[in-house]
Amino acid sequence: MKYQLDFKDKVVVVTGASRGIGKNIAVGFGSLGANVVLISRSKDQLEETASRIRDAGGKAAVIPADLSVTDTIEEVVANIKQNYPTIDVLVNNSGVSKRKPSTEVTEEDWNFVMDLNQRSYFFMCQAVGKEMIKQGYGKIVNMASVGGVVGITNSAPYSSSKGGVVLLTKVLASEWAKYNIQVNAVGPGYIKTDLITNAIKDPEFLHTITSRTPSKRLGNPDEVVGGVLYLASDLANYVTGHTLLIDGGLTAYGV
Repeated sequence: MKYQLDFKDKVVVVTGASRGIGKNIAVGFGSLGANVVLISRSKDQLEETASRIRDAGGKAAVIPADLSVTDTIEEVVANIKQNYPTIDVLVNNSGVSKRKPSTEVTEEDWNFVMDLNQRSYFFMCQAVGKEMIKQGYGKIVNMASVGGVVGITNSAPYSSSKGGVVLLTKVLASEWAKYNIQVNAVGPGYIKTDLITNAIKDPEFLHTITSRTPSKRLGNPDEVVGGVLYLASDLANYVTGHTLLIDGGLTAYGV
């Protein structure tokens, strides 16, 4: 066995690849030789990600799509299959949040978060999983969060959705291990992305995060990439159903 990360000519699908963590993940796979399929609602931002991959000598294809619409998912996967013989890796990374007290959460808020953070993950896994079962192998990495294992104040829809991702990962790992498909998740802590830009403008909230994080700082998107690459690689062939927390020690915090 070669102890190295090698994705040469593998087809890697990354959702939410237009910015933040997803963009960095996509560029990471591209730098290691993958054919990266980029999915998000923003075509212009996807093209920027694709340009970064191509400028570094990698290969990228862009598919603008709203994955919160279930019918769209089947169309996206059919599109990918028309252009590639296999789907080797799926990274479910799309995500949104609505930060407000639980007493103020509306049904619209709840559905907005759940439709993308949880429902789209399942149906994307289902559609790609069917193809992986046919080909007899595959890797799926779902983007969870520390909010999926501990409660985040004023984030009931978000934490609920990410807790669902953690358990969805376990269920699919259990069902699909017999097909040589490994399903895992990565749970980032507080990473400097657009998702938390407004929240960390509050000095008290920022202090609360950093004071409870042993590393005493926020993370950077690049620091999440390594965990995703590992779980998607042959180095993790005996790892499935696991959520790898990349949080600067936040969930290890004690007194």
